[in-house]
Amino acid sequence: MAQDLLQELQAIRAKAVNTLEAQHQRLLNDTLKTLEQRVIQSVSELPIQDGALFNTRLAIEIRPKLQQAIEELYLAKVQTFINDYDKIAGTIVATYGKLPIPAEFKQITEADLVTIQQLKKIAFSQFQNLATEFTNTLAQEVYQSSLVGKPFADVVQTIRDKINGIYQQADTVKQQQLVDFIQKQKIAGKTNTEDFKTAVDELKQTYGSTVTGANLAVYSSQIVQDALMGFDGQFAKYRADELGLTSFVYYGSIIRDSRDFCVEHANQVFTEEEARALWQQDWQGKSGSDPFLDRGGYNCRHHWQPISTDWGTIKEDGTFDYTVE
Repeated sequence: MAQDLLQELQAIRAKAVNTLEAQHQRLLNDTLKTLEQRVIQSVSELPIQDGALFNTRLAIEIRPKLQQAIEELYLAKVQTFINDYDKIAGTIVATYGKLPIPAEFKQITEADLVTIQQLKKIAFSQFQNLATEFTNTLAQEVYQSSLVGKPFADVVQTIRDKINGIYQQADTVKQQQLVDFIQKQKIAGKTNTEDFKTAVDELKQTYGSTVTGANLAVYSSQIVQDALMGFDGQFAKYRADELGLTSFVYYGSIIRDSRDFCVEHANQVFTEEEARALWQQDWQGKSGSDPFLDRGGYNCRHHWQPISTDWGTIKEDGTFDYTVE
């Protein structure tokens, strides 16, 4: 029964993060579709001559419009994502509260609130930096296109590529169905299935859609996952420090494309010192050297569960047998 409790609490925390991420990914997709339309509308208001942009002065002046669109649509939606991080903090505190810890740590404290706000600012800054980068990218594309007389239809396609890439708005029903299917598979974490790969190949080969090059959708989707998991990991570690817990279970589901590193170390117990030493090694897909922030790497869905060795025993295989009733 005791062991079941620890596994149940771990599952609750993982489900809370995964559910929120899927919701944010869906909202991000919708927001970027709207942003794509608004940017194209703004650019279409520039003077066109012989099917091409030509007025460089007005092309330069469009930057504030692009910035406004990104702030009002993209960053405003991102802020709602960041506000949702309160739910993750609440889940962490609630699950910790089921463990044998002092009563004063079983609810959100004033110090917790300060830490939560700081971590949320750090997460938002990642999106903010990306927004600035792509504002500059889009503005530069419009100006350079006006300078060289690039056909307007090509300008529109480039804008679509830079914002949504393969997930851009489609011109045919079949193409849009493929785009929608790929988005749903991506949100569900099923990007390694044959159906997903077939749909991507068909978009590229039949409709000329591309996944090459940098685009706002790909980078944003990555930040949605990594920022949320990073907040979860950092707040959980902060809470462990407050409680004086120095041992951690590295837990999470193992799926077909899980990294060998994560498969090898799943459900094992590490002290903080052991974890930090291990994370100095290199492995495929590694994204950083802080175990509590970076975990196994990009798109990793593993968490750290703080424990006390007084609550059970570490078995020979490195896993933890939780025995506290």
